Amino acid sequence: MRTIFLILIIFILVQQHAYTEPKIINKISETENFTFDFEQLINDKKETGNCIISFNNKMLCKYDETEKLIVSNGKTLLIKNKNSNFANVYKTENTYFKYFLNKEFLISKIEGNVVEKEQNFLLSIDDQTNQLNIFFDKNNHLIKGWETIDLYGNKVRTNIVVKNINQDLSDSIFNLNLYN
Repeated sequence: MRTIFLILIIFILVQQHAYTEPKIINKISETENFTFDFEQLINDKKETGNCIISFNNKMLCKYDETEKLIVSNGKTLLIKNKNSNFANVYKTENTYFKYFLNKEFLISKIEGNVVEKEQNFLLSIDDQTNQLNIFFDKNNHLIKGWETIDLYGNKVRTNIVVKNINQDLSDSIFNLNLYN
């Protein structure tokens, strides 16, 4: 009896897992871009703002209080602070943003790797340079946030609330010259 119960539990968990991943993949496949408000926690410091992510490796994020700006044009990531006359520039492929700005890459990582954790589904991506946990909402299967370690070894948790999906966007908003 105990063996049958254990097999039944395993079967239910596998079925639920097999049912969840296609929903997350379908949601991402249908999404070209999305806008969201965010709350970012680094140690005990909280920052808020809003972003636009386009799944062609492009992103524009504006922080409320600090007026920090993060922009990716698909190849280059620019980070500019309000009090600075110059911007820090990185190759997008050298940052953890590469993981969720590229739809095909994200989908390839989801297959067989999503687990249920608390009120979310969790995808962990770990390579030699970056560790990233991406959280998906259990109800709507949208990205709900992510967690990583920054360059200084701080745990960074970003919670998001998606506002719009598949808006008409002008590619010019991702032009780095506008912000440099």
